[in-house]
Amino acid sequence: MAHAAVVSLQQKLQEMLKGDDSRYPRLCEAVSSWHAFLEDSLSVRNAPEAVEHLEKWVKDLATQLLDGIHLYELEKRSPDFSPVGSKVFQEVVVTAGSDSIKAYVMKVMNAQNDNDALPTQDTVESDSKCIPHLQATMLDLDNDLMTIKSRLIGPPSKLTVVSIVGMGGIGKTTLARKVYDDIYMEHHFYIRAWITVSQMHQHREMLLGILRCFSLVNDNTYLKNTEQLAEQVYRSLKGRRYLIVMDDVWDTNAWDVVKRSFPDEKNGSRVILTSRLANVGIYASSGSPPHYMQCLSVDQSLKLFNLKVFGRETCPLELEKATKQIVEKCQGLPLAIVVVAGFCSKISKTEDCWEDVAHKIGLVVSRETEECMDLLALSYKHLPLHLKTCFLYMGAFPKDFEITVSKLMKLWIAAEFVKRTPEKDFEEVAHGYLRDLIDRSLIMVKKLTSSGEVKTCKVHDLLHDLIIREAWKERLIYFTKSNVILSPPVASFEHRIIFNFHRAPSTHLKHVYDKPLLPCASSFLCFGRDGTPRCCSQVDSFVTFTNFKWLTVLDICFQPFDHLPCEIWKLSTLRYLALASFSVLPPSVCNLRYLQTLIRYSHQASICLPAEIWEIKNLRHLYFRKCCYFPIVQSIQKDSLGSSRHSNLALTKLRTISYITFGSIKRRVLKRMHKLKKLGIRESEEECLTAEQMSGNLKKLVLLEHLETFKGFFIKPWIPKQCDVFPPTLKKLTLRGCQLPWDQMTILCKLPKLEVLKLKHYAFQGSEWESTDERFQQLKFLLLDGTDLIHWKASSIQFPKLENLVLKNCGCLYEIPDDVAEIPTLLFIELYHCSSSADDSANRIREEQISMGNDDLVVRIHKFPNCECYIRSSNSLVH
Repeated sequence: MAHAAVVSLQQKLQEMLKGDDSRYPRLCEAVSSWHAFLEDSLSVRNAPEAVEHLEKWVKDLATQLLDGIHLYELEKRSPDFSPVGSKVFQEVVVTAGSDSIKAYVMKVMNAQNDNDALPTQDTVESDSKCIPHLQATMLDLDNDLMTIKSRLIGPPSKLTVVSIVGMGGIGKTTLARKVYDDIYMEHHFYIRAWITVSQMHQHREMLLGILRCFSLVNDNTYLKNTEQLAEQVYRSLKGRRYLIVMDDVWDTNAWDVVKRSFPDEKNGSRVILTSRLANVGIYASSGSPPHYMQCLSVDQSLKLFNLKVFGRETCPLELEKATKQIVEKCQGLPLAIVVVAGFCSKISKTEDCWEDVAHKIGLVVSRETEECMDLLALSYKHLPLHLKTCFLYMGAFPKDFEITVSKLMKLWIAAEFVKRTPEKDFEEVAHGYLRDLIDRSLIMVKKLTSSGEVKTCKVHDLLHDLIIREAWKERLIYFTKSNVILSPPVASFEHRIIFNFHRAPSTHLKHVYDKPLLPCASSFLCFGRDGTPRCCSQVDSFVTFTNFKWLTVLDICFQPFDHLPCEIWKLSTLRYLALASFSVLPPSVCNLRYLQTLIRYSHQASICLPAEIWEIKNLRHLYFRKCCYFPIVQSIQKDSLGSSRHSNLALTKLRTISYITFGSIKRRVLKRMHKLKKLGIRESEEECLTAEQMSGNLKKLVLLEHLETFKGFFIKPWIPKQCDVFPPTLKKLTLRGCQLPWDQMTILCKLPKLEVLKLKHYAFQGSEWESTDERFQQLKFLLLDGTDLIHWKASSIQFPKLENLVLKNCGCLYEIPDDVAEIPTLLFIELYHCSSSADDSANRIREEQISMGNDDLVVRIHKFPNCECYIRSSNSLVH
């Protein structure tokens, strides 16, 4: 896409010119103007074809220039390189093309100024127009209906906006219509009006829509200007209790221009607003939270499907299994269920036919009604350009795949979709992109971290189909499945992401890797049959990664290597590299000078990183599932020219490293990665450090002034000799296996910013934990996982801000302290295979809180078979 190509080009120019724009002033100015145009292109609504043509023009020129720069970098490494003969920029051609683009941009921009007064042709249907068949369907919305009705007729008396937010096809309009048509609402509100706003709203049309509902429109009405119509609406509503529904609102401006016509007589008048965008709902609600629509449960989905197909709530016994498979594939989206049910009602009602439908849900939906996919496409078409590329990249993950957010953001950054700002680094900007896609109901949140951030997310299957469709149009993604061999059409892809859903035999992988049509592929990701990394047979005898000249992302964690192919270290443009097992990381890794993320998934033995790792200045994240020995910075040496070889060796961009050994913690190491935010340390079996030595090493972490997250995994018991072994900047702390006595908890209480504390596998040991003056001032999340604790005595004063308490494998714990229930901020207590008496105490706390009127506290208890055996075996491992 044009935006992705221009952002990549800008970042590449910054790297090459190092801030000196004077070397190619017209070129830098041209690229900046391209970016500015693309940022504004969504506002050019009167000339969509011209904008589309211009975007393609910009993309072609930016891609051509980017390829030229990459080629220049390869030529520089050749012994025959001649700067005079290089064709890197061809500035005359580029600036001439840029001047033409500028002129065309001005023509397009001026076109919209000439047409502002004309009515805009809205070529995109609104939600309510696209799915009349869904409106007529009886959805099981009783709970939602009761919630909305109570907000309409209850307090406060002032004018209030009730926003209904959710993804396309989830039933927002259907719910609003059921409320609007409710007989009680008809009697409660003196006057009602319904308007459909859609993407390209016009103030005048919205006002006329309201007046039409009052039958107040005649020939004279159309002669009035917008201000006169706004005044007429205001006077028609004044003094009356009214209900206005604004359906399918896409931006806050639609609310801003019309709200002046809604008088607030403090008589309980209400506005219902439906939107796919959370920020629109929040903005219009003025502090009152929106009502978020949720996907239907399996039972609700079955009920809806059966009503549509059979006219009753149950289906024939022989079709029950296939029916359940079908509705589960629809993932609770009412629109998908209704479309598929309509298809099933027309075909043979046999188990074989319906199982075939279950396997081809996406195909059925797209073929049965184009309206369905067009409805979902509305959200995509409304995205800013920078979010479109990020959203389409999610097609690189298999369907129904739970995506780790931290990985997703690293991939976005490596693919150069994220533009850093002076105020925020890459991760902060990427997190904003993610939140925006969630707020637009395009991404579903699956799991949260202990600190309440999004941990994993998912794309609905139908949206995944939409991604593949749009990505193919954009020539962005090409994918293979097991024995599918790359074919010539892939050569026409301008920004390629190649991914493999299935584990492939080596004979087919050879075709994937060796095909000469891949020089411009930017990303290569592979997944197993179920979407997870899988192992397959050795293929390193023929893998030739040299065909991937411009690769920025390489994720082949499914592929084990004893010796990594040397071609990998020639992929000089790599920014993200994820591998499976390897025993040695060669010094040639320093050739990957743009590398940002390096991952080794293997649980195998620890490895030693080469000293050359210090030469990769762009490193941001290092992850080794086992652990690694981090090289010590050697003393300064002089090279043949007399300059200091190691004087500038510092990983100043490094944000994450996990896991390294305790022995790797040296002052010379930490001082050169001073911006580190996350650190994981494992005690290695080969290390023979004393408790005093480990305390001394941990004390050096104070050099990391930005460290927020620390994980320490121990093998031997550890008794710290100092109280200040952890840096005061920590917000998240995980300890495992160090077997500290509970009276050492005072060490952790001294961390002023600590919000999340996880104590795993006998991090603390002993039968009794009794607090004295301990107070965790900021702690919000506490996990005890695997302990021999029996008696826990605590007070609410000790945890003044605790929100979540999770207990796992606490088979000896007698009960949760009663005073825990007195913590005013406590929202959640969860127990996993703990003792029966601890479970009983949690239930007792919950019942007491309900009796006191506190319905906010959630208690969940999980019991698994043979949990007592598991606890005993854990104890034997420790002792």
